[in-house]
Amino acid sequence: MKGTLVRPWESDNSQFHARRRACLAANGRLPDRLAVLVVDHEADIVHELVAAWAGQPVEVRVCADPAEALLVLGRTCPDVVVLGPAVGRLDPVEFLSIVRADDPDMPVVVGAGAGSGDFAARVTELGASMVAPRPYRPTELLALLRSLAPDPTHVELRPMAIDLGRLRIDGAVPRMWLDGRLIELPPLEFLLLRFFAERAGAVLTRAELLRGVWDDRPKARSNTLTVHIARLRRRLGDDDHNPQWIRVIRGLGYQFLVPDADQPRSPSIHQGC
Repeated sequence: MKGTLVRPWESDNSQFHARRRACLAANGRLPDRLAVLVVDHEADIVHELVAAWAGQPVEVRVCADPAEALLVLGRTCPDVVVLGPAVGRLDPVEFLSIVRADDPDMPVVVGAGAGSGDFAARVTELGASMVAPRPYRPTELLALLRSLAPDPTHVELRPMAIDLGRLRIDGAVPRMWLDGRLIELPPLEFLLLRFFAERAGAVLTRAELLRGVWDDRPKARSNTLTVHIARLRRRLGDDDHNPQWIRVIRGLGYQFLVPDADQPRSPSIHQGC
């Protein structure tokens, strides 16, 4: 190991467990929130991850230096650690080795990019809880972290925002951003838009749309869907006669796409749904 900073963590009388017990006894963890320690020196990737989790029941602490992260780990008792590339007095492999020597049960998810098979194999041998692809997929990673929490049932995740480039749809508040412009939405249009956006490119039947959005409203009829699609098209700047966002696929249903901002309108060949 490098330097003298980590010697107390390596010794037989390590205080790691004592600190952790004291933290838990003092209710340092909020039961309905997930405490996550992110060890990573790439600021852009970390920023994207934290931004994607905005509004979620998650508290994130970021450390770029693994040696500093060891001290934070002992003081704050996170529910789970996300370990990525980091430089400092320790490297990620040494960090994981020390953590595992003191606490074999601490959940540690290691991020590994393409071409880092040797690194992934090494951290797996050392007891990483999971190796996740990096750059991270925020939705999948958050679900994984929740599954590793001491009591996942106490952490209630909210729907994540959907980012489709020109179009971004909020995860919980009924609103969207089209080419950077904020547009407030009525609740049912918001639910319909999210249903479409979560399945962008797929052809959806009218029955699937009615069931997915109006399932708890048995009196909803087909013309209800037609009206809401027409309203969404207008909000998206679409053309009812030549739609580019919500297209009709003859005899099958609807297809949701995100057209290029400068995409020219061409004569529609999909009619009659």
